[in-house]
Amino acid sequence: MTERPGLFDFAAQKARSQGLWQRTSWDEIAAFIGPNADRFHSAWEATRAKFAGGRGGIAFGFCLPALLLGFAWFLYRRMWMFGAMLLVLPIALSYLLDSPGGSIGLSIAMSLFGKSLYVQHAVAKIGALRDRGAGDDEIAAAGGTSLAGGLAGGLILAAGLGSLVYLVATGSAP
Repeated sequence: MTERPGLFDFAAQKARSQGLWQRTSWDEIAAFIGPNADRFHSAWEATRAKFAGGRGGIAFGFCLPALLLGFAWFLYRRMWMFGAMLLVLPIALSYLLDSPGGSIGLSIAMSLFGKSLYVQHAVAKIGALRDRGAGDDEIAAAGGTSLAGGLAGGLILAAGLGSLVYLVATGSAP
């Protein structure tokens, strides 16, 4: 079993990430993503090139669903922590900054980096599964999409937008 680097051991984390990117093929990524995997191929190539060059990081790649749906798209893609973070962070930013500007900037950033973040998520998951001896079927089952996650995110998004419309319509909005 591969030992994971500590939280602040950035050199070890970078080396582990580069190793994962070298060992993970597009076929594994496509199996993890499932239908419509071809939409992520350019993000995979660009991000893989960054890791191969020793830089690491995320690559630009516009994702309209991430812009329009935000956290709901991440929940649909089974990126639970990102989805939760994108649900809570804009609320916290609006209280801290006393302005919705932070959430708008966050939405734009997620639309620019969403695909790259998703393929990085896939590489990390595939690496963890391979470390445990998982086969191709387990990798395909671990990926894909979550209709329940997407619906839950969509309902939360609809409730939030409905509340906003109500507040504006009744003149109660701050």
